[in-house]
Amino acid sequence: MSMLKTIKTSISDTKQALDGIKASMDGLKTEVDTLKGNMEQVQTQVKEKPAKFKASLSYLKLGIGDLKSEVTGIKQGVAGIKDAGKDKEPAGSIIAGAQFVREADGFKLKRAGETIGEITYAEGPEPDTWMANHTYVDPEYRGGSVAKLLLDRLVEEARLQDKRIFPVCSYVRAQFKRNDEYRDVWHEY
Repeated sequence: MSMLKTIKTSISDTKQALDGIKASMDGLKTEVDTLKGNMEQVQTQVKEKPAKFKASLSYLKLGIGDLKSEVTGIKQGVAGIKDAGKDKEPAGSIIAGAQFVREADGFKLKRAGETIGEITYAEGPEPDTWMANHTYVDPEYRGGSVAKLLLDRLVEEARLQDKRIFPVCSYVRAQFKRNDEYRDVWHEY
């Protein structure tokens, strides 16, 4: 009888183990169902991302188009200002009544006798070189385009005199690095 009792206990233990396995399987099934739901959400999001990306890209393209037209307008304005430099009224469209005054070592932008800004240079170590060494803009006019106007006037004069400019001034150096339009006059050591 003891053997029968041992077999019954074994069967009972096996049944309990099977019940435990069944409960674990039910738990795993629940977790798999949850993962399936999460996977479906991820797949939906992945499908939506390209549409959102395309919309963002469209907005970006519109912004780039606006920026290009703005740059074109600025280039046209700068070209007009460069041409006006010869008649002493280059900055008239930006600063009413302002004019460039040529000095021995650079240019000043003046209005009503007051200096708005200046850019200076010194003769370089080579006869065809100027060292742009100083740019100044009155605090009232900073943040606009006065320094750029002065630099453009200096560059225009350098081109007329077949000179190259070595940018000692930090502003001039930064503009030369940022803008290829100065490449032909930039003297790099």
